[in-house]
Amino acid sequence: MKTTDSPARTATLHDIVGQVAAEVATPLTRAMERINDLVAGHTLSPAELRALNDEVAHARRIGILGQQIARLASGVVRQTPEPLDLTHTLLELLDEHRQSAGATGIEFQDTLANATVMSDSGLAGTLLRAMLDWGSECALTPAELRLDTRPTAAQAVLICRFSRRPHAADAREPLAWHLMQFAANAMGVKLMLETSSTQTTLTMLFERLVLMPGADTQAASSDARLLAGRQVLVMAPDRDIRNQVRLAVQGLDLMVDYVTSVDAARDYCADGLPHAVVYASTMAGAPLDRLRRALLEEAGAPPFIEITAQGHGFEAVAPGDTAIAKVGLDGLAQALPAALVIELSRRR
Repeated sequence: MKTTDSPARTATLHDIVGQVAAEVATPLTRAMERINDLVAGHTLSPAELRALNDEVAHARRIGILGQQIARLASGVVRQTPEPLDLTHTLLELLDEHRQSAGATGIEFQDTLANATVMSDSGLAGTLLRAMLDWGSECALTPAELRLDTRPTAAQAVLICRFSRRPHAADAREPLAWHLMQFAANAMGVKLMLETSSTQTTLTMLFERLVLMPGADTQAASSDARLLAGRQVLVMAPDRDIRNQVRLAVQGLDLMVDYVTSVDAARDYCADGLPHAVVYASTMAGAPLDRLRRALLEEAGAPPFIEITAQGHGFEAVAPGDTAIAKVGLDGLAQALPAALVIELSRRR
């Protein structure tokens, strides 16, 4: 199976412009041939008139796709994030898609959990419509559409899976795929595409899940038990970051200590290892790397979690990976507790 993140699949704008031009030219050329027949006095049959209408409509649709891609590619996209009911939006778009596709369109078999995310509603609509268009164009069999949530990671996960139509290995992706990429990039949604000889799976990660009151209380109780009594060392010279960490972990039964330098952290660890180390990205460098390597040699080495200057999500690492998990400062209140739960659960 081949797994590809969306950036690696992003064609250059030069390639996309060429693809738009080619896909507009083909139906317009056929339409012009029919129009020339009319000008020459020939009569078109009802079937030929319908074909003429379809060719013009197809060229118009490609032109609109090109305009949308150009707007997003400019990088100047005004967004108004708000709580968006992703489930309701998907159901509405599926109904709209089924009506426009008709009986001959690809069927989407949906299993949708309740999920609300912080997002710009217009941009989310562009992304989801592009996904449905891409799936319809590529799928050979009915497509499975599944929406789930990961409350501990503050994520909503949308999966679209189908068997793909036969195509050449070097065939271009439809323009809807490129529109998906640009929309996802603007929204901070991660796309992952897995392909095998029999199946294609697209995964979308929405990083700003809104946790509704009372949701998943059983999981929340389990997470609280996991964190209870754990000792966390926070390394941050900036008082504002230390205060934001305090707010993020308030109400959790953690023992949290704060230091402002790597030397102070080394002295702290000499008296006993914490269960986790959280540090501001400004402290990254050779001294911190040496401390981390030294702690990794100890039994019960703690996970390290970096607080990056920007971002809302939690970038986890694979089990057993020696990379460092990261949380964004903008979404620290949700991301840090989730990161602690996941990283500590791997070391149980």
